[in-house]
Amino acid sequence: MDVMKNKKRVLTGDRPTGLTLPIAAYVGTLKSRVDGQSSYDTFVFVADYHALTTHYEDSKHILTNTLGLVKTYLSIGLDPNTVTFYRQSRIPQTFRLNVILSMLTKMPELERQPMLKEKLALGHKLTFGLMGYPVLMASDILIMNSDLIPVAKDNEAHIEIAKDLARRFNSTYGKVFNIPEGIIGEVVIGLDGQGKSGKSTGGIYFTDDSDTVKRKIMGMYTDPNRIHSTDPGEVKGNPVFIYHEYFNDNVEEVKDLKDRYQKGKVGDIEVKEKLFIAIEKFLEPIREEREKIEKKGDDYIFDVLKTGEERAQKVAGEIEAKVMEVMGF
Repeated sequence: MDVMKNKKRVLTGDRPTGLTLPIAAYVGTLKSRVDGQSSYDTFVFVADYHALTTHYEDSKHILTNTLGLVKTYLSIGLDPNTVTFYRQSRIPQTFRLNVILSMLTKMPELERQPMLKEKLALGHKLTFGLMGYPVLMASDILIMNSDLIPVAKDNEAHIEIAKDLARRFNSTYGKVFNIPEGIIGEVVIGLDGQGKSGKSTGGIYFTDDSDTVKRKIMGMYTDPNRIHSTDPGEVKGNPVFIYHEYFNDNVEEVKDLKDRYQKGKVGDIEVKEKLFIAIEKFLEPIREEREKIEKKGDDYIFDVLKTGEERAQKVAGEIEAKVMEVMGF
């Protein structure tokens, strides 16, 4: 890991509110993690305390979901010999910094967060923890002195708060923190054409078997104004074609399907069947890798986390010491 010292640090993570992630997350942030892991000092954490902001009544599943999430990370190609994996709950310095940063955060900054409105619209209760989510996220970022933060576009506002708090702390007490920059990924529309695809709203998951994937794809929303296969169809904003663009590496096939769809010369069934073939091609090697990881057992996952947590605690401890020094504690 020492070879990483001169590389910019990338930090990113996910809440363990499910056993895995939807494949839409690959477009949002996962692909950038895999592609950049050899170029950056990459930290990937499981945000188990963040899960409590919306799932505090369901904490008994967080550990199981954590193991499942790490298996997903490894199966898509993140290398534990290169990437530092850890659980948020194992880095106590994060939560001490969270208290300090909360003193520097103005309430209107939290009240106008788009993600807060989204969570409330989904029926989650407005708790102190949910309101303060961006401050804890900033603490995750700053305690590791991160340089780059891959997030989907819907989390971009949280990166701005982290940057503001880093500047505010530095100007108030003394220079400690880097000013992090976001690497902004796309938000993929849901299979039903409504909102985004995510753990809360459904989608195609990395752990879905072939039958489940096919059922979901064949039930996907298309152009509602297209009654017959001979009717010209709309491609823009059509979830089936959006997924083709992201997951079908046969560019000529996608171009042909779009052209014929717009001219009323191809039916939804053919378009969806070819999407199924493309997504299966994407998922098959991931399934095979996950099967190998499952055979190693949960102890292997805990070993990966323990190794990462030792390094993460060391980094966080060094940053916390600087925080305490400039504040005069």
